[in-house]
Amino acid sequence: MSTDRLADVDLTDASVWEQAAPHDWLDRLRAESPVHWHDESDGPGFWALTRHEDVHRVSTSPREFSSHAGGPLRLDPEPDALEQLRMVIIGMDPPDHRTFRAIVSKAFTPRTMARLEASLRAETVRVVGELRDARRCEFVTDVAARIPMWSISELMGVPPEDRQRLYELSHALIDDQDPEIAPTPDTALVASAEIFAYAAEMAVRERAHPSDNLTGALLQAEVDGRRLDDMEFTLFFLFLIVAGNETTRTATSQGLLALLQHPDQMQRLVADPGLVPSAVEEMLRWEPPIQHFRRTATEDLDLGGQAIARGDKVLMWYAASNRDPAVFADPHAFRIDRSPNPQQSFGIGEHFCLGANLARMSLRLLFTELLATVQNVHLEAQPRRLHSNLINGIKEMRIGYDVR
Repeated sequence: MSTDRLADVDLTDASVWEQAAPHDWLDRLRAESPVHWHDESDGPGFWALTRHEDVHRVSTSPREFSSHAGGPLRLDPEPDALEQLRMVIIGMDPPDHRTFRAIVSKAFTPRTMARLEASLRAETVRVVGELRDARRCEFVTDVAARIPMWSISELMGVPPEDRQRLYELSHALIDDQDPEIAPTPDTALVASAEIFAYAAEMAVRERAHPSDNLTGALLQAEVDGRRLDDMEFTLFFLFLIVAGNETTRTATSQGLLALLQHPDQMQRLVADPGLVPSAVEEMLRWEPPIQHFRRTATEDLDLGGQAIARGDKVLMWYAASNRDPAVFADPHAFRIDRSPNPQQSFGIGEHFCLGANLARMSLRLLFTELLATVQNVHLEAQPRRLHSNLINGIKEMRIGYDVR
């Protein structure tokens, strides 16, 4: 994607991102206008950040750049929707953010992750083992989507028979830019309502029969001496179900595609499985699951030499910051042994991804097991990408392979 004028760059055009991240645009912005005023047809405009250092500053300065003021997404939400976003940690600032984050973080401690690892490995072996029965599959549905949904469901206490439906609903809710997944404006609303109803049922069951899971922890938690009300609990449940499966599914699919597009790196990884942890970091750098998040300036300030006004929207573009040549040598090269690799795909600072340890563990286990099970993996059709400039998703990726 190329253009003669920076004013013609349109990062809001989901059809552009559906083809691939527009790195020609992002590289030009980073080189010529790293803090760039970007008009938008459906809003007042925003500042587009493409440098690693600027993304880091905004992410670690919640007093100056707020998640609470306007929410974490590009479009300005309606007042009711904004109030709901402010009930979930992704839409909070300190000190509320730290208080609520502490509740959820108990499910993602190293001790909890270590306890989960054995069962997650067994589930990974089971899912990947099913590939032995055929020589082709649709990788997103058959593999990538199943393991993260299993993980978050285990943590939340969602019964196995309900997980597929929750996956479908969360997919329709978060990927609502794509007309195939959400064909009408009501699709996401209906999905949200159904998840709300399910969360209410979960709360009733959990209160009647308390158990040691994240749902129970949320219902028992106290904030300023009170329990979460029904709306707060439901929004947390929805957020965790969506965030828990969407991003890791995307990272898994994009990770395999990166290996298939770089066969020399695939061969290195097969020859040396000890490179899996660094390969996972490079997959995350190469194709961040989330393309951008938003903050809102709380005061007039300077950022990268630009005067930012109070109330201005600021969008951090991770596909750009993850390929900043000031930080990453040869940034447009996919190298599974890259070190150091300060990729920003999990965020930085206050809103660093709570599930980062779980996501890394899932990806490490999956690629270790996958490359030990199949070989000669190849694309049988061009992958179909999500129509979205928010989620860097792959809708369909048909592969063929031989069994080891």
